[in-house]
Amino acid sequence: MGIIKSKIRSKKPISFEIDEGITITSTGATNINIPFLVNHVDFFPSSFKLDVHKNVIYIDPLIVDEEVPADYILITHPHQDHFSKNDIRKLLKRETKVICPKSVFKKLSKELEGYTIIEIKPGDKMDFGNLTIESIEAYNIKSGFWVPHSKSALYVGYIINSGKVRIYHAGDTDYTPEMMKLKNINLALTPIDGGKLSMTTEKAAEFINNLNPQFAVPMHYMIGTDEVEKFKELVNRNTRIIVMDGLK
Repeated sequence: MGIIKSKIRSKKPISFEIDEGITITSTGATNINIPFLVNHVDFFPSSFKLDVHKNVIYIDPLIVDEEVPADYILITHPHQDHFSKNDIRKLLKRETKVICPKSVFKKLSKELEGYTIIEIKPGDKMDFGNLTIESIEAYNIKSGFWVPHSKSALYVGYIINSGKVRIYHAGDTDYTPEMMKLKNINLALTPIDGGKLSMTTEKAAEFINNLNPQFAVPMHYMIGTDEVEKFKELVNRNTRIIVMDGLK
């Protein structure tokens, strides 16, 4: 897989203030090429920066333009469009904590000696003073010969808690029974248009309507389709949809 910055990426990062002192910023559009499968398609990934009361948190950083050092880097799973060693190295400082599932931990703990690499499993909860980071299962329910995100792989989504604000980043996942138990989420970042890889747009909308967050951000989709508009039409009006791909 080849991943580069998309030519249609917004020159100015797209940011949105969730609450006082809490802002989310998208990395922006990428361009993906998979020989014989995907021919240089513009794609909006699951890569975001959160500024949470002076904590800088990156989730699945990918082709990052700004280089504000991270206090925390959260990786959901080892697929190349979520796990970029180059971006992790770019954002590191000595105090950075990299939190990741076992499959990523095995790779990083050998390559980033002297840095804090923390393995997380689904259901774990980590307390960092005014910030709490929880993990939840992220997997495919679909069965078959090839399952890209199996439950046994222990990939994760993240719940970031600060004060009364709870932010959920789903990673790559179907709409699972574990997600049905989520409550009191202010902002949900959800994949759409997933096909065999993650939630379809319809399932993503069903998830958001059941969760009923204040804000929802669609992610992990091919740019240039009508899936974002479809998602907006399917989601109940009491949830505000924030589109962060930088395109009009």
